[in-house]
Amino acid sequence: GVFLKLSGLGYLVLLVLVAVLSVQVFQKTPTPPNTLQNKSEARGRNRTEVCMAPSLLRYFCRWNSSAGHGGCKLCPQSWQLLGDQCYQVSKSIGTWMDGKKDCESRGSHLAVLRNTVDMIILQDKLTVWIGLKVSNNIWKWVDNSSFDATMFRSLGSVENGCVTFVEKGLEDNGCGSKYKWVCQTEPFHLLSKTAGDRDLYGAHPEKPILQDACC
Repeated sequence: GVFLKLSGLGYLVLLVLVAVLSVQVFQKTPTPPNTLQNKSEARGRNRTEVCMAPSLLRYFCRWNSSAGHGGCKLCPQSWQLLGDQCYQVSKSIGTWMDGKKDCESRGSHLAVLRNTVDMIILQDKLTVWIGLKVSNNIWKWVDNSSFDATMFRSLGSVENGCVTFVEKGLEDNGCGSKYKWVCQTEPFHLLSKTAGDRDLYGAHPEKPILQDACC
């Protein structure tokens, strides 16, 4: 699918969806008798808002017929979406612990690399801290998962080592050295990965649905 950062356009999509949900909640509440005369006019406005949401979602979250619909993923502003995660490289430098604390203060964590695809975002960067550190003489990621030495080159056995990403590989460094770091966080899923999402796209998701069909 097409992925979108949570920029100005992303905020527009969210605002429209919030408006639509508000309309739906309003419609389900009892209507006082003295407001019935305005019901017809309000219904016209509501239809327009309800029809806008599927159109915006179709534009930003296009269906991928070969891979299936993965849901539209939005990253915070200035973060980059890669695969199913959001990443951000720091502007300042610091120790490994500085990077860990900075990421956690923003609801994220130092990057945990699962495969070579996750490394693409770092390939054009200088040396950067990632979330890998020695714990009891064993390399562990910050999410407490084990380090897969078959995926990356082996790292030396050190008592107090932290890992940086350099060009296309990993390198153990003293945790007190100062480099930039990479934070990682989950994206916001604008659409859930359910069959119900198909209703937004109709029987042929690659073809646009005319507004008349909705309204």
